[in-house]
Amino acid sequence: MKIKYRIAILFTALVTLILLFVCISIYYFSNLNRELDFRRRIRNRALSTISLLVKVEGMDKALLKRIDENTLISLKEKSVVVYDNNNREIYHFRDEGVGYERPGIDILNKARESGEYIYSTGHRDAIAISYKSGTQQYVAVAASYDEMGLEKLAQLKFILLLSFVSGSLITFLSGLIFSSRLVRPIKKITNEVNEISSQNLSRRIMLGETKDELYELSYTFNQLLTRLQESFEIQRRFIANASHELSTPLTSISSQLEITLQNQRNAEEYQQIIQSVYDDVKNLNRLTRSLLELAKASGTSDGMELTLVRMDEMLMKLPVDLHKTSDRYKVELDFETFPDNEDSLLAFGNGDLLESAIKNVVLNACKYSNNNTANVALKFSDNQLHIIVSDNGPGILKEHQSLIFQPFFRSEKSNSPEGFGLGLSLAYRIIKLHKGNISFEEASPNGSIFTITLPIARNFHLI
Repeated sequence: MKIKYRIAILFTALVTLILLFVCISIYYFSNLNRELDFRRRIRNRALSTISLLVKVEGMDKALLKRIDENTLISLKEKSVVVYDNNNREIYHFRDEGVGYERPGIDILNKARESGEYIYSTGHRDAIAISYKSGTQQYVAVAASYDEMGLEKLAQLKFILLLSFVSGSLITFLSGLIFSSRLVRPIKKITNEVNEISSQNLSRRIMLGETKDELYELSYTFNQLLTRLQESFEIQRRFIANASHELSTPLTSISSQLEITLQNQRNAEEYQQIIQSVYDDVKNLNRLTRSLLELAKASGTSDGMELTLVRMDEMLMKLPVDLHKTSDRYKVELDFETFPDNEDSLLAFGNGDLLESAIKNVVLNACKYSNNNTANVALKFSDNQLHIIVSDNGPGILKEHQSLIFQPFFRSEKSNSPEGFGLGLSLAYRIIKLHKGNISFEEASPNGSIFTITLPIARNFHLI
């Protein structure tokens, strides 16, 4: 069911319930008022009859009947019976064709005890009312049919029923129009989204002038499209660069082997060719391993083995590890201050991945630094620890600074033939997996500064 019909039906159901409650309330209170008014009238009739009979001197039953017959009171099918103290009938009157209402002794006694007793008999309402005069306690029983009141009540019932049906119908139609206008912008957004594909991700949804929920929905869609566009562009660049990087050593290996097989060569020549192919295979192996690590770091932290990692101990291993990579690489550590609470030194994550990320950043600093030296400092804040890696290399061009964390990107200032441009990209994704951040800034007078920020272990799950 379409949402506009659901809105119209829900709106109609709500208004219909309100209309039903109002109509029932009007009918109920109107009927209650009719009953009270009608009982007041027959009470007055009963009191008038017994008052004339008891208090007016010279009033006999024949004269009272003539008065009752000629009284122009709108009471239909009325009858009046008066009983004395011994429950003997001393007066009675009725309209033509109507029977007397003669209740049992229990009703008469109830009227004497409480002053009056109201009940229904057939289609008529009756009242037994007590009246004291001297030592005598009379009871007058009057009964009548409220023909006019019930007719008006029936008319009111018809009017309310008609109003309820017509009101419900009008509510549904107006609700349908209202819901159609309400979902029209949503339908417009849907049509615009349907026209967007992977070939035209640069297209965006038009934002309305009113900053309401639909504006927020369109804005969110546009942000999603921006992220998708960036992801597709990164993927295309990654595939293109990976294909190029993989094809280079494979082409070199294939060419060398093909040339070697064309002629007979001596042992020294074969050894040189095998050494060259071996270097290409090592290069290809390192590239493949880097691609696999990059793919592993591109997921989420779900299912990843997480433990407490002491960051100062991890950093202390860097000088030895980097020296194994190259005798020229040096790492200078700077631990100026340590926190009072050693828990601030702990990060929560995968030790191998974190070590790989930090090592890649430091290796980059050693590789491009003029003296092959990386400066690593460890600092602390209330809820985070900061690893600051700096070098005195050539730096990065301003127009390239937004691309340094993209796979296979290498700055034009880089003069090192080693590497594939995957180190910083891998470090960036690993740090993001650990709910941290890595940023870049230029050093003065030259060089680069990378700052890795990680949440301390006790706040990891709060992020």
